[in-house]
Amino acid sequence: MNALSCPLCRLPLMLNSQGVGCGNRHQFDRAKEGYLNLLPVQQKHSREPGDAKAQLQARRQFLQAGFFLPLRQRLQQVLPASAQQVLDIGCGEGYFTQGIAEALGSAQVYGMDIAKAGVRLAAKTAKSEAMGTRLIYAVASSFDLPLADESMDLVTRIYAPSKDAELYRVIKSGGMLVIVSPGEQHLLGLRQRIYREVRPHQLTPVPEGFRLIEQQSLLADLTIAQPELRAALLDMTPFAWRMSAELKASLINELFVDRMDFTLSLYNKM
Repeated sequence: MNALSCPLCRLPLMLNSQGVGCGNRHQFDRAKEGYLNLLPVQQKHSREPGDAKAQLQARRQFLQAGFFLPLRQRLQQVLPASAQQVLDIGCGEGYFTQGIAEALGSAQVYGMDIAKAGVRLAAKTAKSEAMGTRLIYAVASSFDLPLADESMDLVTRIYAPSKDAELYRVIKSGGMLVIVSPGEQHLLGLRQRIYREVRPHQLTPVPEGFRLIEQQSLLADLTIAQPELRAALLDMTPFAWRMSAELKASLINELFVDRMDFTLSLYNKM
């Protein structure tokens, strides 16, 4: 855990009986679920920043059903086996973070998200599956990461915001950044039902200080037969806020047939 730094003074954080602390006696206790809260109150812009608890629970229900397993498996394939210090930004409830940890064996993996409800869910799973200190979850801001300079061999960002300067700061020279973003066809049929005008997803710009080395597309059919899982898909996305109750009920009661479309962009820090 020597990559963690104090979010208040930037000194290294060291393990202690309660959680972690720094040389300036700033203490951050470990929650009973196993995660650390490294988000100072001055970095919070609302009482509960990040995705809402209901949205995260819906995401967990949908992902655990295996619909995005092809993305998890493709992500595992592109990760460099040599990576020993790894960060997953915007880890949410931990589905992809755990897949990263499984693929990289002995690597130290950090999952960070500003939403405490998501980190709590992720840490509970890691604790129940005895992942130990090889997988550390923390509530933290992706715009002010509690990590030492040039401490990460690899950073993954799946559907999450970040700050180019922070990515550049924490990734080692020559280290890798993997960004997953939605492709043109992603849930296009659903979006056409919800929006009058469907705007194409914007291409992810190359982060400053990085070089694009490879870009992969992943397209697959997506059929959801169970009404409760159709509801989970709607509730885990911003779509839930953009539709009438009548349309939502109709979508839940109909067989869902659409496509998933993801773009995986691999970068090296220059």
